[in-house]
Amino acid sequence: MSTPDFQHISMSMVKDVALVEILTKDLQGPKMAEELGAELSQVSAQEWAKRLLVDLRRIKYLSSTGFAVLVKLVKQALAAGRQVRFCNMDPGVRIGADMIGLDKVAEIHDSRELALRAFSQS
Repeated sequence: MSTPDFQHISMSMVKDVALVEILTKDLQGPKMAEELGAELSQVSAQEWAKRLLVDLRRIKYLSSTGFAVLVKLVKQALAAGRQVRFCNMDPGVRIGADMIGLDKVAEIHDSRELALRAFSQS
């Protein structure tokens, strides 16, 4: 498994879960969202990324275009029979996620450990 250099994310594996940490603190504007979306799509398209955990602990602000990227990621993953979960959302970001219904299409966990445990139970 080789991973390219990413600008907005870091990638690692925890057993059979592809762990993606978003590195950008303040994700706003269509250009940044498009870049993030391309990086997430690149990871989620890999054969070894059937289970994807997106850690948002560094994000303090996520624009509507950023939320659109996350929703698109989930929809593409579900269509391909893959699982996506999110963890470590800032309370302000979580309010936005709940408002757009992200929690209705993907599980959102308070911590990385809880999310990984949920993967192992599914």
